[in-house]
Parts: sequence; structure tokens; C-alpha cells
Amino acid sequence: MNKRPTLHVALHPLTVSGSSFRAGEHVTVIAHLPPRRMVSRRAAASSDGSFVVQFDEVEGTPRGLSVRASGSEGSAAMYAPRPARISPPTN
Repeated sequence: MNKRPTLHVALHPLTVSGSSFRAGEHVTVIAHLPPRRMVSRRAAASSDGSFVVQFDEVEGTPRGLSVRASGSEGSAAMYAPRPARISPPTN
């Protein structure tokens, strides 16, 4: 059974690691930084299907960040953090 590709994101600087892509697949990673900024990187997946790209120009913790990785052989993964839930105050 093949695993579904996944992305993991770390900040300071923005670093995206992917796993379960096809070995040798060329992957384009696009980071969407609202309101209108996009940055991209390309990488080749290693023999185990992993890769790492770094975006040194992205500073801080971007609000609304989403990341998509698309492979040349059809693999794809998306990262979009869930909004933080704020509990109402208790009396």
C-alpha cells in the first residue's frame, strides 16, 4: 500500500519537508502568503520520497500561510493550518 504524500512545516525560517513522494520526482513547492505574495522552490525527492526546501526570505509567522507541493509524476500534498479556536470567557 502506498502512503499519501505529506508536508511538515517549520518556521524561522520557513522550512517545508515532504515525505512519501515518488523517488526522484521533481517537486514544486509554493508557499502562499496572504494577502498577495507567493514564493516557490523546486526539489527532487530522494530515494525514500522525501525532500526539504527552505524559504529564507519569509520572516516571522505569516498569518494565513498555506503550502502546496506538486510532483512531476502526480504526487501532491497541501498544508494549511487550522485557525486557532478561542474559547469564550467563563464567569
